[in-house]
Amino acid sequence: MPRNSYSSPVNQLLDYEPGTEKLSPAEWPDYQQLGITAADIPELIRMATDEDLYNMQDDENDLFGEDSLLEYAPIHAIRALGQLRAESAIEPLISLFSKMDDAFDNEVLFCLIEELPDVLSLIGLRAIPALTNFLADDSHDETWRVQAIVTIKRIACVYPEHHANCVAALSQQLSAFEENSPELNGHIISVLIDLKAIDSLPLIEQAFEAGRVDDEVVGDFDDVQVYFGLKSRKDLASKSLTPTGNQQATPKIVTPQQSVNDHESLNKAQQKREARRQRNLKNSSK
Repeated sequence: MPRNSYSSPVNQLLDYEPGTEKLSPAEWPDYQQLGITAADIPELIRMATDEDLYNMQDDENDLFGEDSLLEYAPIHAIRALGQLRAESAIEPLISLFSKMDDAFDNEVLFCLIEELPDVLSLIGLRAIPALTNFLADDSHDETWRVQAIVTIKRIACVYPEHHANCVAALSQQLSAFEENSPELNGHIISVLIDLKAIDSLPLIEQAFEAGRVDDEVVGDFDDVQVYFGLKSRKDLASKSLTPTGNQQATPKIVTPQQSVNDHESLNKAQQKREARRQRNLKNSSK
């Protein structure tokens, strides 16, 4: 791919520098120092979505030498679009979620997918409707839809003033809990917890009561109430050891040691659920 396939100053990104180190937006190079401005947004979008750059084969790389930096150009392009808050790039950038399918064995794609939420979060409020529509479309792979959930969360973190918009978008999708998979509902609820969206609790309870939440992702409804600070682990432990309703407990002598063991067993189970939740949150935030 010759340098003149892109116009100046965007063509500088074709041999700029390696771009596979995961960086926060504050650590990105200032691409405007290369002379890149809002006038270059169409050219940056073309580079960010250029399949020739994504489909480069080893023999093509050999053509340009071992030190060719062409494959990193899309990463630099999406970062530059984020820095420019390029609203016209929202849909093209969201379309790149599909690159997740090949990201785990491709260093460049892995970095690109990791940074897309940061890029879209910089664009902010204008990205929420498109992300909401993408999330609602069940023709998309569920892993891509989880990426949209994570990106909406990131917008709320970057722009706290848009917190309510992000919660509304996620709650809108959760209201379709009967149509969503239990796993997708679990990921939405996890993010609502992270956003401290306690007003969504009645809706969350409905999803649990309908049996439409995967507890491997977020735990059970009691766990959710603990995450929101409405219950404590001690409350759950006491409840679990007390017969409820018309249940007739079998007479049994409980020694102090057995009571301790029961509490330890419950706590371990709760810790396992919490560990699963944290693991899933970590994976979904990548």
